[in-house]
Amino acid sequence: MGFFLKTPNKKNLSSIQFIIWISQEEKYVKYYTGQKINPENWDQKIQRPKIKRGKEGEQNRKINHLLNEYEQVLDKLKEFHGKGLNKFIIWSEFDKHFKKIRKESKKNFKYYYDLFINQKKESGSVKKTTIFRFENMYKTIIKLEKINNKEYYLKDFDHAFYMKFISYCRKKESLSDNTLKRKYGCLKSFLNWCNINGYNTDLSYKKIQIKQRETNHISLTEEDLIKLEELKLDDRLSYYRDLFLIGCYSGQRYSDYSRFNKKFRQGENIVIRAKKTGTFSFIYLNKRLLGLLEKYNWELTTISSPKFNLAIQSICKKAGFNEIIISEKFYGEKKVVKELPRYKLIASHTARRTFITLSAQKNIPDHLVMKGTGIRNYKTFLNYVKLDVNKLNEENKKAWG
Repeated sequence: MGFFLKTPNKKNLSSIQFIIWISQEEKYVKYYTGQKINPENWDQKIQRPKIKRGKEGEQNRKINHLLNEYEQVLDKLKEFHGKGLNKFIIWSEFDKHFKKIRKESKKNFKYYYDLFINQKKESGSVKKTTIFRFENMYKTIIKLEKINNKEYYLKDFDHAFYMKFISYCRKKESLSDNTLKRKYGCLKSFLNWCNINGYNTDLSYKKIQIKQRETNHISLTEEDLIKLEELKLDDRLSYYRDLFLIGCYSGQRYSDYSRFNKKFRQGENIVIRAKKTGTFSFIYLNKRLLGLLEKYNWELTTISSPKFNLAIQSICKKAGFNEIIISEKFYGEKKVVKELPRYKLIASHTARRTFITLSAQKNIPDHLVMKGTGIRNYKTFLNYVKLDVNKLNEENKKAWG
């Protein structure tokens, strides 16, 4: 890294370029400072103009001061962006600082979104699923461009645009409020990044709120688990059933309980770092869980999540979980009500919800259940605890008769 001279022109002046090594990309970035100097006035060892007297000396001092400023700006960029620093950010920030280019109005939103995505990818701090959601949100904006026959720039991201975005997601993509809230969150992340980096956008996006709706997600009862354990199934479905029960007795996400093996065992616990959040869970090896893992010698076969969910629903149908459940989804003020057999609402994540709900019913302290399942936020924890009406009635009978 340093300042180097290009080949002199006819006037015997050389352009000074700043060459920076980006270790994450394993490549050099070149940026022309716009300064020129006679090679005779350049000290190649220290990569700075020579100290001289008179007018030449004064000019050299001005150039030297500017080159020092380049290094200071680069140090701040490294500190702020860390591993996410790339050539696009360096070019853009140098342009803004030294060439006083503030708005770069000729660059559409795609240019900034590419910067945003590249920074997220190169930082290594964002999971593939999150990148997928960011890219999916990007595709929605591209669709809006086609519908409106308009190329979007950051200046177009105002309150009217945000409302169009929400309306499109509800009407055309059929997103319920909870799904839309997550998608709008991706848009907010991009807009926050723009404002942090000086690419100013209308701030009204911060005031728009999408309601979080209570879900119809269900959990299983102790009686349901016994029915599943005793159900006669062929070898394939028997394995799927057992894998699902491992989730019910451990309280983990499918991405975690499907990869249990002996290397995660520590005494009476399984200690595993969650794929989704990176949080450690401390899972007690209760008799049911330990028995299932030993049945397969702690060697579990991975199954795709969609295939697994279909198999679980088929198994739960055989178990007789057929009672009708009313399912509600909200699309703004519009409510869509469906009547579905209970087995249709059961999936791999039902296992985690079942464990947490049953643990609460068994009076295990909330903070211990959270530690065992790797949940850090109490509000998130409460979303997992589902009401058992029979249990509610039993307790009310004790209290009220």
